[in-house]
Amino acid sequence: MEITKGKISAFQFFVMLFLSRTLTTVTYLSSYTESIRLSDMLIQPIFRIIIGTLIMLPVYFLYKKHENKNLLEIINCKSKVFAKLVSVLFVLYFFYFTVVTIARLDLFAGTIVFPETDVDYMLVMAIILCCYGAYLGFEALGRSSVLSAVLVVPALIFIMLTLVKKVDFLNLTPIFYNGVMPVVKVAVDSVGQTVEYAIIALMLPRVTGNMKKGFFLWLISQTLLMAVMFFFATAVMGNFASTQLFPFHTMASLAEFSMFTRLDAIFTSVWIMCAFIKAGLLIFLQAEILATYFSKFKRIHYLIVIGIITILANLLISQQVEWFTIIDSSTIKIIITGISVVIIPSIVFFICRKGNDKCEKQV
Repeated sequence: MEITKGKISAFQFFVMLFLSRTLTTVTYLSSYTESIRLSDMLIQPIFRIIIGTLIMLPVYFLYKKHENKNLLEIINCKSKVFAKLVSVLFVLYFFYFTVVTIARLDLFAGTIVFPETDVDYMLVMAIILCCYGAYLGFEALGRSSVLSAVLVVPALIFIMLTLVKKVDFLNLTPIFYNGVMPVVKVAVDSVGQTVEYAIIALMLPRVTGNMKKGFFLWLISQTLLMAVMFFFATAVMGNFASTQLFPFHTMASLAEFSMFTRLDAIFTSVWIMCAFIKAGLLIFLQAEILATYFSKFKRIHYLIVIGIITILANLLISQQVEWFTIIDSSTIKIIITGISVVIIPSIVFFICRKGNDKCEKQV
């Protein structure tokens, strides 16, 4: 049973994942890195590249043996019951990140863009649009990602270039000011926030082209983007950046070009486009997994149910900011990412090494 019939190119796939991870970067909350100085975030991406490469090794070795089947299909060859169980875990995993993604967008809109306005209607509309994007399918999301990247990447570069004249190197503190381990911990937390690793683990066989090259280009580009953005945030705002709820948005509001001031509107547009791609992809994966392994209903029916549950969950969370801080837990993210990307693929790889592999015969 296939998770999706359509395939996209490696370029489309990793551009989609780049935009998805870019949303996590641009929506960075200062509370995530209270244990280190912002200057340490310039070196933290190096640890992220190392950790990100290591945690994907089980997936790499598994797909090296099974090139034409995804993780759930391989499990299904061994045990249909286990495949259903793991599919439910992935659905819950993707649903959790969908809720967190929309909740953070709601927090941003309610505190920064429209602080005196009830944004619940915008929240509902955003989820409906993301469900529509999921309905269009994997290939449509891939094409939309490339078109969005044409706007997102130049916009981010433009904002950064306008900030060059505001850079003050005196705002940069020595790296490892509080030691190495706090920086490593933040890198681990950052990897835990990267749901894209699980998407790769599940969807890689549905991608054509050089996946290994695409993966490392994606890994390096998104960590480089993080380092550059933290450099400008720290060099331009100094310690003031740590006091802001969304420091990168504040940084963008300081950018100016000619007669145009406060380029935060462009930054907000980047945020919205990335949120649509990420939430649409996560909702698509949930509906596709459910329709494949619990085929009692069609994908459209699952999309409707997922959309309604997501709306209700986010409307509930939007009532109290404290609820967002509870669900947006780094510990939860590290645990579920580790289970989905490391533990489950490792178990499956170990099982497949024992005895005859039915999956190989079915290829």
